[in-house]
Amino acid sequence: MIGGCGGASDRDGPKTVPVQGTITLEGQPLADASVTFLLADNSGSAVGRTDSAGRYSLTTFEQGDGAIPGEYGVQVVKYEEPPDEVADGETPPLKSLIPEKYASVARSGLKATVADGADNTFDFDLE
Repeated sequence: MIGGCGGASDRDGPKTVPVQGTITLEGQPLADASVTFLLADNSGSAVGRTDSAGRYSLTTFEQGDGAIPGEYGVQVVKYEEPPDEVADGETPPLKSLIPEKYASVARSGLKATVADGADNTFDFDLE
């Protein structure tokens, strides 16, 4: 009988490394924001959500597995909660609670280089 050489974390696909950090807005923790790291060649992404202290960790394939090593553009979004009641079945557009430029990788100016074996902690202070 031939034994396998893997554990529960075996899966097909590229290797990921842990990525975490803190997002602040004008020096204050930004809670409940969505953070997306998009590979520069648009071949993949990793996502996370900030906690009450503004901390996040990224997920690519499995919860908390991190990101594939590479160059990333970063976007951050946080919208107001949608209303419970909507008139005439129409959903009004949600209002951004942070500057709109951060919702676009092209306009945010936020970048990160994720590397295997490095301390992949990326903190961003939004203005």
